[in-house]
Amino acid sequence: MIYKIKELSKKFGDNHVLKDINLEINENEKIVILGPSGSGKSTFLRCLNALEEPTKGSVLYHDIELNKNSILKIQGKIGMVFQSFQLFENLTVIENITLSPILNKLMSKKEAYKKARTYLRQIHLLDKANVYPSKLSGGQKQRVAIIRTLMMNPEVILFDEPTSALDPEMIEEVLALIMEVSSKKITMVVVTHELKFAYAFATRVIFMDKGRIIEDGKKEEIFEKPKTERLRQFLSNMK
Repeated sequence: MIYKIKELSKKFGDNHVLKDINLEINENEKIVILGPSGSGKSTFLRCLNALEEPTKGSVLYHDIELNKNSILKIQGKIGMVFQSFQLFENLTVIENITLSPILNKLMSKKEAYKKARTYLRQIHLLDKANVYPSKLSGGQKQRVAIIRTLMMNPEVILFDEPTSALDPEMIEEVLALIMEVSSKKITMVVVTHELKFAYAFATRVIFMDKGRIIEDGKKEEIFEKPKTERLRQFLSNMK
């Protein structure tokens, strides 16, 4: 077991975003989190990476309670891919990719550049190694962001709606890379509205609404035999 979430609640002022969530996540699981906007999906994901601290309850990562202090002990083990890419505009593509492993002394500059070029070749962006992010399409930026995360050899990768900022024709190339990464021994948690991708990718699906987990099960159960009217309604609306 990688994560144990106990009685997790999160408030922003009077807005109760997460409500008493209890959950376990195991090694190498490929989890998709579904739910309407405002259901707490992104906040939950940020709690898994200590970007948000719980108002109540705890998030344990290998029995270490995550907070601003303990996150330093597991530096690089939990990667996160955001909606908005978050590349440094003043650095080239290869500098963006190699910055963290070099700064964290995980590898030398020579080793990092060699590994980065290998990844860029795999995603057909080697010719973009020395250009700046402003010269890339949205789909290219997101693929670079995913490769940047992989450079840290993470145990877990969290994806917060990785295709929501992309034009429709760019979505497939990013989802294809995520599918490729899913073959690795990495625990992956993806917040998405792409149902076709979710069914192909997930070993487990979690449905959230109004800050709570409404259903949690194998993808066949969630998509083909939903237990609640709320999930049936959501799936119908999405289709």
